[in-house]
Amino acid sequence: MANSFRFSIDRGGTFTDVYAEVPGEPGFRVVKLLSEDPAHSPDAPREG
Repeated sequence: MANSFRFSIDRGGTFTDVYAEVPGEPGFRVVKLLSEDPAHSPDAPREG
Protein backbone atom coordinates (compact mmCIF):
# COMPACT_ATOMS: atom_id res chain seq x y z
CA MET A 1 0.00 0.00 0.00
CA ALA A 2 3.03 2.31 -0.09
CA ASN A 3 1.97 3.58 -3.54
CA SER A 4 -1.65 4.27 -2.60
CA PHE A 5 -3.19 7.71 -2.21
CA ARG A 6 -4.61 7.76 1.32
CA PHE A 7 -7.08 10.28 2.66
CA SER A 8 -9.69 10.83 5.32
CA ILE A 9 -12.44 13.42 5.63
CA ASP A 10 -14.03 14.65 8.85
CA ARG A 11 -17.08 16.76 8.18
CA GLY A 12 -18.12 18.93 11.09
CA GLY A 13 -20.79 21.57 11.51
CA THR A 14 -18.59 24.51 10.48
CA PHE A 15 -15.46 23.02 8.94
CA THR A 16 -14.50 19.92 7.00
CA ASP A 17 -10.97 18.62 7.58
CA VAL A 18 -9.19 16.66 4.86
CA TYR A 19 -6.02 14.64 5.58
CA ALA A 20 -4.05 13.19 2.66
CA GLU A 21 -0.88 11.18 2.05
CA VAL A 22 0.38 11.41 -1.54
CA PRO A 23 2.62 8.65 -2.97
CA GLY A 24 6.15 9.85 -3.69
CA GLU A 25 5.83 12.96 -1.51
CA PRO A 26 7.16 13.16 2.04
CA GLY A 27 4.79 13.86 4.90
CA PHE A 28 1.10 14.58 4.61
CA ARG A 29 -1.31 17.42 3.81
CA VAL A 30 -4.16 18.79 5.87
CA VAL A 31 -6.80 21.17 4.49
CA LYS A 32 -9.61 22.83 6.43
CA LEU A 33 -12.65 23.90 4.38
CA LEU A 34 -16.00 25.40 5.23
CA SER A 35 -18.51 22.57 5.50
CA GLU A 36 -21.07 24.54 3.54
CA ASP A 37 -20.14 27.05 0.85
CA PRO A 38 -23.28 27.82 -1.18
CA ALA A 39 -21.31 30.01 -3.60
CA HIS A 40 -19.44 26.94 -4.88
CA SER A 41 -21.72 24.02 -4.15
CA PRO A 42 -24.65 23.40 -1.82
CA ASP A 43 -22.92 20.29 -0.43
CA ALA A 44 -19.35 20.15 -1.76
CA PRO A 45 -18.00 17.33 0.49
CA ARG A 46 -20.58 14.90 -0.93
CA GLU A 47 -19.72 15.63 -4.56
CA GLY A 48 -16.99 13.71 -6.43
